Amino acid sequence: MELHSEHKELKTDKEDEPMKVLTIVCQMIRGGLESRLMDVIRNIDYSRVQIDVFTYRQEKGIFDDEIMLRGGKVFYNPPLTVKNMFWYTKYFRDFLREHPEYKIIHAHQNAWCSVFCKGAFLAGVPVRIAHSRSAVSTFTKENFVKNIIKLPTRKYATHFFAVSKKAGVWLFGEKAVADGLVHVWPNAVEVTKFTFNKQIRAQVRQDLGLTEKKIMMHVGNFTPPKNHEFLIKIFSEMARRDNNIDLVLVGGGDRARLDKIVSEQNLNERVHFLGVRDDVPKLLQGADVFVFPSFFEGLPGAVVEAQAAGLPCIISDSIAEEVCITSLVKQISLDSPLDVWCKEIETGFQTARCDTGKEMRDKGFDIESQVNLLMDFYTSQEIHI
Repeated sequence: MELHSEHKELKTDKEDEPMKVLTIVCQMIRGGLESRLMDVIRNIDYSRVQIDVFTYRQEKGIFDDEIMLRGGKVFYNPPLTVKNMFWYTKYFRDFLREHPEYKIIHAHQNAWCSVFCKGAFLAGVPVRIAHSRSAVSTFTKENFVKNIIKLPTRKYATHFFAVSKKAGVWLFGEKAVADGLVHVWPNAVEVTKFTFNKQIRAQVRQDLGLTEKKIMMHVGNFTPPKNHEFLIKIFSEMARRDNNIDLVLVGGGDRARLDKIVSEQNLNERVHFLGVRDDVPKLLQGADVFVFPSFFEGLPGAVVEAQAAGLPCIISDSIAEEVCITSLVKQISLDSPLDVWCKEIETGFQTARCDTGKEMRDKGFDIESQVNLLMDFYTSQEIHI
């Protein structure tokens, strides 16, 4: 199948060209991983490092035009599946042989890192970064397959990255983390974009028609790990206790099952599906409590963003504890009774909003400091080619 690419060259003089890094994602949609990657792309110095994107989708992503305007390239390729993974290893090898300018590949696709790191190894690419962004903990057929597919990653990656220790253990093993072989790069955000603002809060609530309501919010696409069905169950109990609470859901995907549950619970007027949005920093201002009961996560950017907005966060304890950047976060077991969840949410409603910017920066969750570290890593003598 023919390769497709779109690009806008940043430099023409070879001596002045930046280091080129090929980063690998499924598609540049508005998801957590992709949003964090875009934060890096928007803040990195393209005169030093050019980040190009290899996607295993042939459809254009929402961020592609912006990437190209900034000087990067986007490559569109056939879908990667379990059935064609061995073929795909060779396909990626051949792609890299046709593009010898890439001496660093940075794979962000968890279990699929094995395919790309092996392909890069076969192509002779000297720096092969596998980046773990999740930590699978539930035992399903799909996750069993992921646990098998991931195994070659440790053999073929030259550098191990993870968003948290938990995510690092899942992809690279406890020994690798204990031995300091895993570089933990937490999901950082543009902190100033989320700073709490009373005027923005009032406007958002007015626009939503929820000026007088208490608002529970969740940001995340409708995928099984996010555990939306349990979230609706929690809200149903909250709604029974307090008629002045509404739930706002931000994200895309198949929500047919959720629509049915919401309808069965007679909550249609109180659950608001906003779809995929590009104004999440503003929407968070309008909320009162952020609820995030995922089955598993690496280090969810949505919870980092909520804390940057000074929002109380009630989350599951299956999420890596590194996400507890501020005292605004309360972790609860998914096995706990609904009453436990509801009491913490009620406490959250009583918590005053605050400016957490300094604390976020001090703990390394501001994108500027993260980008500087990453750029130094890419251009360091150790890996400079």
